[in-house]
Amino acid sequence: MPRIINTFLIAIIFLSPSGIFAQGYWQKLNSPTTKLLKNLFFTDNLNGWACGNQGIIIHTTDGGNTWEIQNSNVESFIVDIFFLNANRGWALTQRNSPPFGTTILKTSDGGSMWSNIDYFEDHIFMNTVFFFDTLNGFLGGSYIARTTDGGTSWIKANTDSNIYSTLPVYNFDFTNHQIGYACGGTIDFAGVIWKTTDSGKNWVSNAVSADQVFDMTTLDSSNLLALSGDPEGLYGIVAINSSDAGNHWNSEKLQIYGLSFSLEFRTSIEGWSASGKKFIYTSDKGNTWIEKETPDSSIIYDLQFVNSQTGYAVGDKGIILKFVPPPLNVEDEPSADDDFQLFQNYPNPFNPSTKIRYKIPTSPLAEVRIKGEFITLKVYDVLGKEAATLVDEYKSAGVYDVEFNSTDLPSGVYFYTLKAGSYHQTRKMLILK
Repeated sequence: MPRIINTFLIAIIFLSPSGIFAQGYWQKLNSPTTKLLKNLFFTDNLNGWACGNQGIIIHTTDGGNTWEIQNSNVESFIVDIFFLNANRGWALTQRNSPPFGTTILKTSDGGSMWSNIDYFEDHIFMNTVFFFDTLNGFLGGSYIARTTDGGTSWIKANTDSNIYSTLPVYNFDFTNHQIGYACGGTIDFAGVIWKTTDSGKNWVSNAVSADQVFDMTTLDSSNLLALSGDPEGLYGIVAINSSDAGNHWNSEKLQIYGLSFSLEFRTSIEGWSASGKKFIYTSDKGNTWIEKETPDSSIIYDLQFVNSQTGYAVGDKGIILKFVPPPLNVEDEPSADDDFQLFQNYPNPFNPSTKIRYKIPTSPLAEVRIKGEFITLKVYDVLGKEAATLVDEYKSAGVYDVEFNSTDLPSGVYFYTLKAGSYHQTRKMLILK
């Protein structure tokens, strides 16, 4: 999810990897406000919230068809919002009158009632909030702070002595309770990505660009991706990536100008970035990027894909958009008839169960490849430890659905892998309890 201002979205027709045109587009939803909406957060494909100017928080329980305005009890700009589930959430606002600083909003009933408490230290401005569970969470802004008691008290996390560690934080992206990332920086000085391997107690920073990094994404346990742009428009957007879990970073300047305020992947290969008055779009895991327009030149500040079929965006003048996916008979990641296919689970994120679909092809070539081999479908945590075996047997050609129940597993990012002879494919899913 994104953490700043100035973007937007689009009605799209895009070319799928196989060369088949698949039509997906963004459509406007009715909005209960004309106030600027800066951030949004959906816990599933029905329940979502958006926040922004003058203390506005809006809520939907039907996938964006209808929205209601909630009473946040503040009138200052709400810069971020985060929910664990349909009931428990947090939001941040930066006070616009003395004593200046950060106020934390909290709800346990989906936002019907919000309480607020000032952060214990004045003149500290937090931009982003993240929680693992009801007790353990993080704030990022002037510095990184953590809590183990649901936000009653906060402890400043340890960072390395690198000068870049003192720069503002704009977003978090955790892969599990131990390993996580933060991104941020300052214009014309450095874009920074921090990494923790001990549940956020200690963080190590890396300067990865010349300007801020407002958002990033983990494609899997090793591959990470971010975009950084020049607010002055003098230099192209920089694509930043790591293939070793953030220990080293590479960058490539794109022939696209602007900023990247949010970065989300709809599928394992298709990603979207809100970037000024355009979208930046990739259909090949970030290897190449192109620009796309927004519907009616709408300015969008945040976007989120709940799963491969469902996405939302919010922005200026209360604009709310919903992604309309390609037709169901056009796969989001087509493959040849003689190959296997593993689809994105649905719903995702999920609690406690989700469905995983996979395809065993019918061609003679495929039958030869899997002859005498078992089909396996297994779930792994981000450390590579096997969490569940869903399939371990020979399967004839066809399309199969498998239900995965995560009742005995903690919240976090997991990977599921389909193997058949020499074929294997892995996808990412999120358990959110």
